[in-house]
Amino acid sequence: MHRNILNFCSFSLITFSLCLAVLLFTGMASSVQAAEPLLRGDNEKRIVVLYSVTRDFPATEDVEKGLTEGFANEKRLAVQVFSEYLDLSRFRDRQQRKALADLLRQRYGDAQIDLVIGVDVPAATFLMENETLFPNLPVLLCSIPETLQERVLASSLRGRVTTIIEPSSVTRGLVESALRFKPKTTHAVLISGSYEYDQVRTAALRQTLEAMQDKVELLDFTGLSLGEILERCERLPPDTVIFFSTLFVDANGRSFVPRSVLQSLAAHAEAPIFGPYEMYMGSGIVGGPLISLRLQGKKAAEVALRLLQGQTPQDAPPAGTDTYLSLYDWRQLQSHAIDESLLPPASTVLFREATIWDLYKHYIIGVALLLALQSMLIIGLVFNLQQRKKAQAALSDSQRELQTLAGRLISSQEEELSRLSREFHDDYAQRLAAVAIETGTLELQATGIEAPVRERIGHIKEQLINLSDDVHALSRELHPAILKDLGLERAVRSLCLNFSDRESLPVTCHMNELPDDIPLDTALCVYRVIQEGLRNIAKHAHARHVDIFLKRSGHHLLATIEDDGAGFEPKCARHTPGIGLASMRERVQYVQGEFTIQSAPGQGTAVDLSVPLPRREHEKTANTAG
Repeated sequence: MHRNILNFCSFSLITFSLCLAVLLFTGMASSVQAAEPLLRGDNEKRIVVLYSVTRDFPATEDVEKGLTEGFANEKRLAVQVFSEYLDLSRFRDRQQRKALADLLRQRYGDAQIDLVIGVDVPAATFLMENETLFPNLPVLLCSIPETLQERVLASSLRGRVTTIIEPSSVTRGLVESALRFKPKTTHAVLISGSYEYDQVRTAALRQTLEAMQDKVELLDFTGLSLGEILERCERLPPDTVIFFSTLFVDANGRSFVPRSVLQSLAAHAEAPIFGPYEMYMGSGIVGGPLISLRLQGKKAAEVALRLLQGQTPQDAPPAGTDTYLSLYDWRQLQSHAIDESLLPPASTVLFREATIWDLYKHYIIGVALLLALQSMLIIGLVFNLQQRKKAQAALSDSQRELQTLAGRLISSQEEELSRLSREFHDDYAQRLAAVAIETGTLELQATGIEAPVRERIGHIKEQLINLSDDVHALSRELHPAILKDLGLERAVRSLCLNFSDRESLPVTCHMNELPDDIPLDTALCVYRVIQEGLRNIAKHAHARHVDIFLKRSGHHLLATIEDDGAGFEPKCARHTPGIGLASMRERVQYVQGEFTIQSAPGQGTAVDLSVPLPRREHEKTANTAG
């Protein structure tokens, strides 16, 4: 009866374990797409990656990162990766492994897989135990100790398997580095787990240390519980060096993450610790030549791409001899008094604490430069200030000379225009009028001449009269005598009226009451600006209406010319060959006024000017008295 009860309990335990394995495996298979048959292109390739441990395991993360980097640069093939995280350190029972194999077979039986990658020793063993899981497919095993290479090639996968090895030369180099750093070492401690795969990974370290037993005594802490290992590490003899491989499972059957074990070990032991993997950096090891699982993954991706492109596993020799880095932890070097001059030339030192120079060297250099350049800067500033004052004085003189020259040019222009206006009015206009009168007399006396001839004479008379009127108008435009005789307001109104009649463009004048004593130069300036503005509107604006505003505001005379035409970009107008706007601006500046233009394409143009008016005598007296 007891035997039946025992059998029943065993059967229940096995059944529970199988169910647990299936449930956990289903949850672990992240990043895996549906396995039913899918249509795919000619360049699409599918890879199944079997990781020995969970996804959040440091070794898994490093290898997965390397695989991702290796596949990222591939342009010719579209690689689809299916990842499975087996957690084989927990599921070590044969029935559990069979359940995992059955689940994988069901998942990928019809998925048209092209390549299988197994990561780490447990996954490799799993594939060798289940060679029919992915029949006739090439298999790439990654992160395989070199001591396991012959076993893999002689397994049931032979002929379709190749490997990315962890070279034993790295382990030998690690031990040699440790003894070079600590030449007085008398004891070497070897720490590893009880898991069979812990023992596989420890083989290279064990062989190297056993070969040196004539120099150092080997203390083997493998196969112990973690608590016992930590307790023994607290009582190590002087001149001892610790070598840590992996510890997935201890003697009590408890599962661990090797990096976490290493951190506990570093907290309990005073001896320097050396480990063979890059992922241990920062967790307590000194450093040395370290196997990089990221580089292992990247190398696996390179070999996988060659296999997907047609290379056979027999033609792909084991790779991975170059997947290591020479790294050292500065904190551990300092803690164990290891001279950096003993490091290999191509080594990289991590976690270096910054010195005062490292922290503040930019400030120190800055202050030194500041002190060194301060006197030069002061001298330069003084010299620059003197030169600037000279340049400003020269510029002011040039501006005054330019303004004086511009005033003289404007005065000379007005004098010449006045002379031409008088000549046109007093000479050419009079002579044309006389010819027109003579033509009219001839028309009256030609009564006996044929009608066509008389009509021709009448036409000539009309042309002469029109020409005389045009000369009169040109004379007034060259020099507006009306401005001096009748004032600015009537002159501007007459100008707008003539412009409107000539261009058939309505112009509205908005005049407020203007003073009678506007200086002639100021009035002539405003008149010329309005005249030039109307001329520009006729040439370029295509406007439908023009408004002229003229008023007095305080001690200034304000004028505005607005149109609803095409407008333009004022900044671009400076680069046009015309001089109309420039002459308007110069005229306003000559009388100490202000000149602005507001315009935009399609929004019309507004020209504003403000010129000062002289104060009257009684205003000056009132201000003086106040």
